[in-house]
Amino acid sequence: MFIIVNMVMPSYDAAMSPLLSPTDLRIREAIRAAMEAESPRLTQQALADRLSISQPAVAALLAGRRGQIPQSLVDLLDALGLEITLQPRSSGSEG
Repeated sequence: MFIIVNMVMPSYDAAMSPLLSPTDLRIREAIRAAMEAESPRLTQQALADRLSISQPAVAALLAGRRGQIPQSLVDLLDALGLEITLQPRSSGSEG
């Protein structure tokens, strides 16, 4: 007797991010929205060029495979009833 089990294996290029905190997810969603809002739309390659990093590094940041907020900071924010809010800079700000 044979038992056949169907397993879905992710493709090699699929995002393999660990579980992200809600704060991490909101930050990445805000970054993607800001990229979409630029005219013309800001590509990962254009963002990588601005940051002087590679496009795969930008993809890893957006997917949550890099640049996660430390859980201790998320716990601290939760304990104090705080959250991180992202908004466009005022027009006079330099970064």
